[in-house]
Amino acid sequence: MNRIKKYLALLAALVMVWGLAIAPVHAQDITLEDINRFLNESAKLGEGGKANPVAVIPINHIDGPHEEDLFYAFVPFKYVARSYIKYQVVFISCTCRSADVNYWTTAYVDLTLPDSGLLDDAEIRTLSFDADGTGRYLGGFWGDSNPIPSGQTFELINTEYVPYYVGKTWADIKGLSTIDDIDLADYQAGEGRGDYVLDTWTGATVSTNNILRMLQALIKHHGTDPYFAGDESLKADAAPVETQDAKPEQAPAAETAAVALKELPAPVDTNKTYLPNKDAKEEVPCTEGSFGPTCSSITPDNLKDYLGRPDILYIDTRDFGDYMKKHLRNFEVVPFFALVYNAEAHTNKDLPQLYGGTPTEPVPVYEESDELLEVLFPKDKTLFIMCQSGGRVGMLMNILKARGWDMSKIYNIGGMAQYTGPEYRALTTDTPEFILEGTYTIEGLTRIEPK
Repeated sequence: MNRIKKYLALLAALVMVWGLAIAPVHAQDITLEDINRFLNESAKLGEGGKANPVAVIPINHIDGPHEEDLFYAFVPFKYVARSYIKYQVVFISCTCRSADVNYWTTAYVDLTLPDSGLLDDAEIRTLSFDADGTGRYLGGFWGDSNPIPSGQTFELINTEYVPYYVGKTWADIKGLSTIDDIDLADYQAGEGRGDYVLDTWTGATVSTNNILRMLQALIKHHGTDPYFAGDESLKADAAPVETQDAKPEQAPAAETAAVALKELPAPVDTNKTYLPNKDAKEEVPCTEGSFGPTCSSITPDNLKDYLGRPDILYIDTRDFGDYMKKHLRNFEVVPFFALVYNAEAHTNKDLPQLYGGTPTEPVPVYEESDELLEVLFPKDKTLFIMCQSGGRVGMLMNILKARGWDMSKIYNIGGMAQYTGPEYRALTTDTPEFILEGTYTIEGLTRIEPK
């Protein structure tokens, strides 16, 4: 009897699934906002994920006879830098040939975040169909033929046409419908451009017009970034704006100064579980000695509640180079692997670190190692410590425990890779333009000779 009930239940479930499968889904019931939300929340994409946010955006594609069709472009890469946003946008450049050669073009574009906070002032900082803004990555791809049917080569387009847009603002190009609307004097402005003519592109309007249309579609998408939330001119548009502080410069100051400090939880959340090693099949409860980020009570979900406090010292243990590229503001940098620990430091005189051995059984390299360790990680302070993913913080915490620190005051808050959500953008300093290569030495200490 039980088996019959099980079969009937299974049959009922299948009928329900089939009913869902054949239920009509109307295109008008699905919006681009729904699609983009699904893309960024259903996988390891979007803010806080392992890849940057992605989006599908509408583009008014134009063909040779200047007839428009609604197409969609794809934004597979968005990265917010200090004063601009990096984008990749993939779009159809030409639809006038058969589908077997209609490759999609990928543009790499930098769009600025103007001090005014107004989209009209957003400037095209970089436009490229090959290298990105740094020149070190291939961010673009020319999807049309080379040469195009009217004879212009990609090299000619890249030299005489693409640079026209660099330095232009949204206010400059939003009123242009096709390249016929470009003013010749404006097109020729700039050193070495005086002999260029717009007539060069009259027979190449498919690709060249759609570069313009792509930029217009992308800049409209740029306007949905939280940075432009204060732009009143955009509020009449239907494009949704993410919820976040309007501008990075408006990062909240020490708001905690005027209110009572929130009580700190214990560093380890013993209600959580974790895999004790990579080969483990089952998770085990977190205990007071579980120093990994998985067991921490301070995570990207709540760190903002504990920032800017005078009773906490905030430390980043990554190398100076990684710290310079991107870090949370007001975090001091103490390079863990460069200065604190190397497994061979106690046996290799060429290594400067304070400790060798293992994190759980660290071997002091100098007579002053513990003294310097306390200078870097004061015992009288509560310490919030981060790295790239939280792993080296766990190693450091084992060293601190072995050398006598009170572990009830030391928190592994994880890594910079986890603090990518929009709520942390205003608290992040992003300077990828700075390249720093350091040489680390320790001088004036008494080295302990290995036994």
